[in-house]
Formats: sequence, structure tokens, C-alpha cells
Amino acid sequence: MVAHRKSDFHSKWAMVVTVNGLNEEKRADLKKFAGWFMDTLRMEGSFIGHYFNYDTAPVTIVETEPNNLESCTNAYQQIHKDHPQVVLVVHILPQAQSVEYEWMKVLASRYGFIRQGILYENCVNRFQNVDSDRNSVFRNMCQWLYRSGTAIIRNEGNNCGILHGKDPKPTFEKVLFNSEDIKEAVFKVLHKEDEPRGAELENIVKVSGFPEMLNAFGVAQLLSPYRVNGVTMNGPQCATVTLENKFQVYQAVQEFHGKKLDRNHKLQVVSNVVSSPAAQVESPSFRDSKRHIENLMGKLRVSS
Repeated sequence: MVAHRKSDFHSKWAMVVTVNGLNEEKRADLKKFAGWFMDTLRMEGSFIGHYFNYDTAPVTIVETEPNNLESCTNAYQQIHKDHPQVVLVVHILPQAQSVEYEWMKVLASRYGFIRQGILYENCVNRFQNVDSDRNSVFRNMCQWLYRSGTAIIRNEGNNCGILHGKDPKPTFEKVLFNSEDIKEAVFKVLHKEDEPRGAELENIVKVSGFPEMLNAFGVAQLLSPYRVNGVTMNGPQCATVTLENKFQVYQAVQEFHGKKLDRNHKLQVVSNVVSSPAAQVESPSFRDSKRHIENLMGKLRVSS
């Protein structure tokens, strides 16, 4: 039995169909295949820890002419223009090693889509005639879609420029193209704030001083056993980490700030809502704590 995660929203996807002799019967079967395909993808993905939240049906199905680059390009361009919410494009290909497969890779990259090509033959027989096990085929697709989605979200190595200000020459600021940097820029431009507000700020720590070779997963491991909900790499040795709650933030700062990883690296873990300890402070003994409480109670009796 598999427990499926319920998402707050559903991602949109589209289908491009390049099939010879397309008729109403084939169109109807492709619509049925679309629902079956997405249901199967979600089920198989849950078995390997990938939980997809795509709608069961595509927002649009665009038909193209076989061996026609212009027709294929127009299809992707149309989806990009008319349906900007689309994340994934499933392209039904006429045959193996078709030119549409190469065009699909180029056009999906150009318009920022996650892509998945499927032979029309496999649509008709629901992957019954594939060489390997059908479950394995779908799980391989799940891994590919997950990796492709992660690559688009990270968009490592890319950056964008933001212009802001009322002067004739607005300020130009270059930021990495990731969600945390864009969020920070929006707060800075629209709200004149340098940091996020409220609960989000309480859950964030800034980590630095770790070895340059570590990626986001390595940084998350540094803060084990605390639960890490997100890591944004701000530079080769600097990251913004979102923990589960403010209590874990406090504990992580107290435990890891100033920790020596090796002779060349000393971890820095800071938070805007928790002051970092200047030095390790030993906890008072039970006897000292009891004496301190007795002194306080004595002062209260005298004052009353």
C-alpha cells in the first residue's frame, strides 16, 4: 500500500502529437492515454519517493505535421505563449529515431519545458510491448522528470539582472536566478527590506565556512540531525538553509556555530533572530541552579 502525498496545487502539462494519419478515433484514444499515463506516472513515482502533482489531463493537445520543423516549432511556441503555467511537455513521436525527437530536445530547452518523448506505438498498447518491465520504464521516466525539474529550479550558473529605482538611470543589480535571490530582490525593491519577514525569517540560517566542494546536499548533512527544508547555494562557501522551525534554528546556531570541520575550515552558522554564541558556555550544575533559585525566592520574600 502506498500513501500518496496530497499537493496544495497541481502543475500543468501539455501534449504535442506528431502522428501519421491522425483521425478522431486516434485523438480520442490519445486523450484516454493522457489520463492513464499521468496516473501511472504518479503511482510508480510514489514507489521510489518522487511525488508528482501534475493534472490528470493536459491543458492543451497540439498537433504537428510529421517531418515539419516549422510546425513543430510553432507548437512549442504556442504552448509557451498561450499556457505560461505549463511545466512539462509530453511529445508523442511517430517512430523511433525520428527528427521530432531531436527537435523536441532543442525546443524544450529553448522555452524552458521539462520534456518527455513517447512513441505513438507505446501509447496505443500502453507500453505492453516494451523490451523491459513496464514498471521499470515508468520509474526511469520518473527519475528523468525529477532530475530535469531540479535542474530547471536550480538553474545553476545562470543569473539575471534587475533594474529598480525612479532615477533616469535605474540601479542595476545582478542576482543568481533562483527562488531565494528573486524573493530577496522583490522584498528589497517593493518593500525596501533586505530580508524576508515573519515566520520565514525565523526558520532561516546562513551557513558559511564549509569546504568549497560541498553542494546543497553536503551542506544539509552538516546540520544533521535537524530537518532541512531547503538549501540555496549563494556562493562556493555560503548557503541559506531553511530549517523546520525557529527552535531548530536556535539549537543549530548554538551547536554548530564555530565548529571546526578540519584544520582549514570553521563552520559559521548565524541567524538574524538568534545571536551566535561568542564562546562555548558550560551549563550550570544542578546545585548552582538550586542555589540561584533559592536566592531569588529569598529576595522576593524580603521585598514582600
